[in-house]
Amino acid sequence: MQHIYQAIQSSYKALQRGAFADARRYLEGLDHPKAIHLLALVEQKAGDVQKAAELLEKAADMDPGDAEIANNRAVLARDTGQTELAELEFRRALECNPTFLQAAIGLGRLLIDSERWQDAAGVYDKLLEIDPENVAGRYGLGTACLGSNKAEQAESIFDELIREGNDEPQIQFMRARARLELGQIDAALTDLKASHARSPSNFALRTLAGTYWMLGDNDNFVALLDESAKKPELAVTSAEILRQSGDPVRALAVLTKARDFAALPPQSWSVEANAHIDLDEAQEAEVAALACLAECPDDRTIMGCLISSLLMQGKAADALPHIEKMRKAEPFGQHWIAYEASALRLLGSERYGQLVDLERFVRPYRLPVPDGFKTIDEFNHAFLQALDVWHQYETHPLEQSLRHGSQTPRDLTSINDPVINAFYDALDEPIHQYMAAVGSSPEHPLTARNTGNYRIAGAWSVKLHGGGQHINHVHSEGWISSAYYVAVPEEEQSDEDKAGWIKFGEPPFKTMPPSPPEKWIRPTAGTLVLFPSYLWHGTQAIHTDAVRVTAPFDAVPV
Repeated sequence: MQHIYQAIQSSYKALQRGAFADARRYLEGLDHPKAIHLLALVEQKAGDVQKAAELLEKAADMDPGDAEIANNRAVLARDTGQTELAELEFRRALECNPTFLQAAIGLGRLLIDSERWQDAAGVYDKLLEIDPENVAGRYGLGTACLGSNKAEQAESIFDELIREGNDEPQIQFMRARARLELGQIDAALTDLKASHARSPSNFALRTLAGTYWMLGDNDNFVALLDESAKKPELAVTSAEILRQSGDPVRALAVLTKARDFAALPPQSWSVEANAHIDLDEAQEAEVAALACLAECPDDRTIMGCLISSLLMQGKAADALPHIEKMRKAEPFGQHWIAYEASALRLLGSERYGQLVDLERFVRPYRLPVPDGFKTIDEFNHAFLQALDVWHQYETHPLEQSLRHGSQTPRDLTSINDPVINAFYDALDEPIHQYMAAVGSSPEHPLTARNTGNYRIAGAWSVKLHGGGQHINHVHSEGWISSAYYVAVPEEEQSDEDKAGWIKFGEPPFKTMPPSPPEKWIRPTAGTLVLFPSYLWHGTQAIHTDAVRVTAPFDAVPV
């Protein structure tokens, strides 16, 4: 046995100096789990990931109780996109050694990447029971809290880390995100600027630029993007932000210039395709989308661009195979259902009416008067005041459908306000009425998910200014979506040009032949409209500066 450990020690020293051939030679012929484990690490460092995975599997089979083997197998699985295997092996490592902090941190990060916030928080809580001062564990817990809409707790964790001297740019960035959700905009900007200056990143760029934009700080917004566009690693994000701000021409110019001095990632073609769609240049969008798919065949964002470009050109039959592929991969992906509906409509298929069925699935309700209020008008007045505290921005978020208006930065269900809470309590009755009315047939993507129970998966408020509207869109992560009207301008009562009315069935791009709206609903204060999240919907622009406030939400089945 002594010669095995000597060989392993010699191999490890060779691995440390990058002498892979020597490292292999020392381990040659050794049929021992630790030797095979080390050989796997050698092959991984040498670049043969497949061989490393095979050796790690063999070592794990030989010694399933070795936590180090399980952890390294989990890390390799995570890095190669095998998230289920990675989670299984991280958990096995912790079963073998419950105090294995490296495995706990790895599992926590994996769960955060999967947006399983509660599960991640549980892992980090256990880690911190073992090592209460562990910085990575506290940072992970703060991130999980932020993902769980516990912004106050997240801000407190990040603030304490920074006060202790852990002022890494990433921690500053995460504290900034928490402060933005809490409405602490000036403090958040200080953190964002410091974080991005010390360690420029696409995440920090997107958040900082988005904050400048929503504050109406055009000078800093333009200066930041001008500087970022010169850096190859930030050029694609800069172009996408410009496109989202309504300047697709400049976005294309940034990409063209960046390609002159750097090889951009395939996602740059996705930004280009979307810019061409914005400019109604369908053929150019198709070319860019195909260029991206040639390098990233499983990129779901660019697949949406390709489908849109085909529908714009009247190529619905060509789009359907792509749609069917994505529907199979994501049966309840609301955007794929929307694309399917548009293709079926262009083809004149009777399946379109069955899928969309606007009269059955789009339903207005009068909100029951929430507890504590005598009338819906009294409630709406109080609700308007409660929401106004959170409308701190001048204009819309860059990545949303909203134009010329503001949106609250925080999930409203996470705010402990009695008026806001009363609204979500009052929703229960109409949501259950809606679920009962649409039924639970297994043959339809809306009704097949109807369990009779739900949870609110996202909730926000929108305030429109003069000229404000929602461009046509779907809610990709929802199931049932909504519009609740808190305050409505007088002009919306007119039939003349349907100012402020909500419309259904019209996609956000021009199709051939055209696909105009098929249903309109005139908003009134106190009205709640419920509809499937996959329906294209938007609003006609308002003209006056009168207050128009809504409180939309998404619900998903449980």
